Amino acid sequence: MADAIIIGAGYAGMSAAALLAHAGRKVIVLEAADAIGGRALSCRDEAGYLWEYGAHSHRLSYKGIANDLFRRLGENIDFLPEDHDAKLIFKGRLWERPEGPAGFLKTPMLSLGARLLLIALLIRIKKADPGQWYDQTLHDFYKTSFQNREVEAFLPFLGMTVMCPSPDKVSAGEVIEFLQRALKAGVSVGEPRGGSAQIFSRLAKHIGQNGEIHLHEKAERIMTEEAGVTGVQTGEATYTAKNVIFAARLPLLPDLMVDRQLPKTLLDYAKNLEHSSALTIDFITDRPVTDIRSGILGVDIPLWARFQSNADDSFTPHGKYLSTWGIMLPWHFDGDLKIVEEAEKRLISTISTLFPELISRVVRKRKVVVPVMNGNVLTPVQSKPHRPDIECTTVKGLYLIGDTVRGDGCSGDISFSSAMKAADKILGLSRDGAGKGKAAGL
Repeated sequence: MADAIIIGAGYAGMSAAALLAHAGRKVIVLEAADAIGGRALSCRDEAGYLWEYGAHSHRLSYKGIANDLFRRLGENIDFLPEDHDAKLIFKGRLWERPEGPAGFLKTPMLSLGARLLLIALLIRIKKADPGQWYDQTLHDFYKTSFQNREVEAFLPFLGMTVMCPSPDKVSAGEVIEFLQRALKAGVSVGEPRGGSAQIFSRLAKHIGQNGEIHLHEKAERIMTEEAGVTGVQTGEATYTAKNVIFAARLPLLPDLMVDRQLPKTLLDYAKNLEHSSALTIDFITDRPVTDIRSGILGVDIPLWARFQSNADDSFTPHGKYLSTWGIMLPWHFDGDLKIVEEAEKRLISTISTLFPELISRVVRKRKVVVPVMNGNVLTPVQSKPHRPDIECTTVKGLYLIGDTVRGDGCSGDISFSSAMKAADKILGLSRDGAGKGKAAGL
């Protein structure tokens, strides 16, 4: 019998399994695909190119949630040295990305009056209580004290920090919570050396010390008895355990259980869950087209980019250079290829304007439509207070983790955070203000 069975081998599942194995618990990870990684999958081909399913950075670098998890494993993520050349796309051109309030005060992107109002907005964000604003949008928060067209045009940047660039859609509380952490940390994002492959190889090493990872083995049923889990059944075998951690996308959970076993609020949430979609294109060029080592983020276009090879030569063979560009697809994207074509045209047009040589230097490219980029768009109804709790209230021993539950942060951070919370519950630990574990009740 295992101490815990984990369904899904993405950020959340692998992290929870690593934490439990590190604490001496026996774990089994079940993954339907033929490789670990989930939506952060990466693989190296025979030619030596490292391809990622999108491009994954970690907010707040070594001060962020992902590194908090690795510190619990007795390690730190090996981040590339921080560069200070990140850019923003605004009004059709590139700008230096401001660093901190002082940077926003000096930026030429906005008039002096707009800059002063933006600083006032940031100050108000710093002092605000996120708990009072989860149920309202960023635009609602802004309208209570400000009215300026230039600043309003810049609001999507604040939303984009939590991957929801629509000010009238994103939860103000989520933006406030993240920006408060960012202002306190004083760092932006961290890029793991070697990409997400580093993250997963190190997590797998910890799991291997006291557990197993079963690839290409799909969970078919979560077994229960007397309102408690007893294990998981797959097409290959039946595994018993008193704890089951569901780390796949939440809408898939009802397929593994009898509906009446799960709370109606959870079923309704899973059924109506809104996610985001994206188009990403990897470009291989035969020479660098810029010396930018950090990333690019769009303000008035939902776009991001990384020039991986400029900072990390492990992504490509010698003499080749990789850049990854992504653009969000419209909300509620349903797979319409015409929408993808329009997004690609917009992306290529932007690239051609900003980097005229890039497209002509491309020797290879890979286009990926990402149906589910973030499993949970941080709208008011999907903000942290309204997301399902990590411990199921009706089925003992069932835990829910990933980017759709009540973890902290956004995107991958929710996955890492929820993994830590689930592991703590199973291990019987609580956390003090410094994040140190102690036995519950002591």
